[in-house]
Amino acid sequence: MTTTRRSSATDLGDTLVAALAERDFGRLAGTLAPDVRMRALIPPGSVELSGAEPAAARFASWFGESNELELVHSGTDEVGDRLHVFYRLRVKKPGDPRKIIEQHLFCALDDGRITALDLVCSGFRPDAAGAPTSSAPMEQHRAVARTIASVDADEISSPTKRFAG
Repeated sequence: MTTTRRSSATDLGDTLVAALAERDFGRLAGTLAPDVRMRALIPPGSVELSGAEPAAARFASWFGESNELELVHSGTDEVGDRLHVFYRLRVKKPGDPRKIIEQHLFCALDDGRITALDLVCSGFRPDAAGAPTSSAPMEQHRAVARTIASVDADEISSPTKRFAG
């Protein structure tokens, strides 16, 4: 079992996610250093900007005018000297069907604020919630796991042994 140790860094990530889910872009800006560097790989390309207000405004442009914004899943963790923040949101904008979006942020921190933010975004994808789910991927995973479990160490060290007449 893996346990995650909470820290002030992960708390900062939780604050950012909560501010985003509540569409409190002023509070989101408060998690960022005044001169934060934001780089984002989003459909249709990359974006680079500087400053807490422009960065918060970018988040507002993506989510601020949504009729509905539901936090589906999120988490924070430290990866070496970086903070990893991820979240999945269900979004409903006026006149559009519901969409799902996931973003991953890798952040550098200093003095309790994010000084650099690298973001990767799935884009707004059709929301399959409510659609029939398929068990095929899980069945494929189980079949692969059974195959791996059936191979013994001698077969791995001598692959020709298994296939020899």
